[in-house]
Amino acid sequence: MSTRSSTINLFPPLDNPELTIRRRPRVDPTLLNDFEMATNGNADDVPPPGGVQNSSQFHGLLGDDANKHLDKFLHVTQRIKVNGVTDDALRLYLFPHSFTHHATAWFGRFPKNSITTFEQMAKMFLGKYFPPSMVTKLRNEITNFRQHPDESLLEAWKRYKLLIDRCPNHNMLTVTQIDTFYNGLTLRHRDTINATAGRTFMKRHPEECYDLIKNMTAHHNDWDTSIQMSESSSFITSSFDPEIVALKAEMAKINKNLMKVLQINQQVKAVAHNCETQNVYAAGAYNQGGNSYQHQRNRNLLSNRSDNYIGP
Repeated sequence: MSTRSSTINLFPPLDNPELTIRRRPRVDPTLLNDFEMATNGNADDVPPPGGVQNSSQFHGLLGDDANKHLDKFLHVTQRIKVNGVTDDALRLYLFPHSFTHHATAWFGRFPKNSITTFEQMAKMFLGKYFPPSMVTKLRNEITNFRQHPDESLLEAWKRYKLLIDRCPNHNMLTVTQIDTFYNGLTLRHRDTINATAGRTFMKRHPEECYDLIKNMTAHHNDWDTSIQMSESSSFITSSFDPEIVALKAEMAKINKNLMKVLQINQQVKAVAHNCETQNVYAAGAYNQGGNSYQHQRNRNLLSNRSDNYIGP
């Protein structure tokens, strides 16, 4: 994949809240008591804090997504306007009303009017509930991404994008994001993506790779099913192809004949061994009989000579 020094986040569901704050027009800081003074003559225009409370509540518990809460708060309050009150002062006034439980206790420890701008408030909020250690943890989850064996490409893509969304300040280049996802896929899905790209996936620009994956996941039911059908068809073809069936039958016949030959060889060896043993026993018996005969013959000769002997 060709590298480009682009830092565009290809996963836009959640914008970077802190960056959104910085891009807003700078206005003179407005204190909380100034907000109250500005709304004294416009009581009917003051937005009820309950609306913010009902739309988004942050508890400050382990696992709560501070970035998501801040992004949702900005989305809800962007349509709220009060005559004579700046957007910065309005958000600074409403944001604490989106807290509950531990988050409320945390905010209550600050001295009154010690936070004068919403940008300052957002930085302190993220510093508390999205510290650098959490950034490191979430970034490691991104870099160590692996597709589950039973996970479809669409499911893996959604899970990977969620990891990206949870860590908007991951500081990963677009090419790194794509490489990490691609290398974390199973071999089957990597081959499928590369084949769809004409075997040039790693040579394309990151934006092209992103569009390709996005299109594949949008139509995953079509190609994923076709892959499964192709695998099933291959199995069926290999099982019922006449030539393959005939070859298997021939191999079975050869194996059967080979077993017969081995059995015959074993029988021949057994018979030959028995014959050798019997010959040894027969030879031993013959030698013993011959010695007895010779010994008897010698005895007869001596006896005859004794009978015919004529003394001097």
